[in-house]
Amino acid sequence: MKRFTITTLVLFLVISMPMIAVAMDHGSHDKEMSKDMAHEMEGMDKSKGKAHNMEMDHDMEAKNGDFVEIGKDTQKGVIVTVKVKTYDEKTLASMAKMGMNSTHHVMVFFTDEKSGAAIASGKAALKIKGEDANPAMLMLMGTGFGGDVTVAEGMATFEIGTKLEDGKKRKFSVMFHNM
Repeated sequence: MKRFTITTLVLFLVISMPMIAVAMDHGSHDKEMSKDMAHEMEGMDKSKGKAHNMEMDHDMEAKNGDFVEIGKDTQKGVIVTVKVKTYDEKTLASMAKMGMNSTHHVMVFFTDEKSGAAIASGKAALKIKGEDANPAMLMLMGTGFGGDVTVAEGMATFEIGTKLEDGKKRKFSVMFHNM
């Protein structure tokens, strides 16, 4: 029984590696996001510190398998940025064959509020508020933490619990509209 469990775990990890590699490829998306942010900053109203027409579009779906930033939250000197990738039908079918029913891949990135430095150590878990499922442990992936989740249609609140490198516990909250 022990050998079967270990073999199953190893098989699962080997099969999921390509999905993890795809999830970690943020290069072109980050460049596009930087261009978008620069464009939005051009419209910044200096007197009020707000951008004209700079509303967060939570209804926007990922295009071409890219991640979409759904929001940010700040707690105790740390900023979290949450990005979501909606799996396409082909990926969902492939995952279903492996017994996985996740609909989205979530990446969270932590940044020190004062220095702007990335925080890439510690532990993080994600719970979808109102659902009975246990929190999903997020795995360290490059400079962020990621994991697969199943999100029902409609509004969802992602609650992210952390214990980062400074040892402080934090709880972040970001809304997501799954259409």
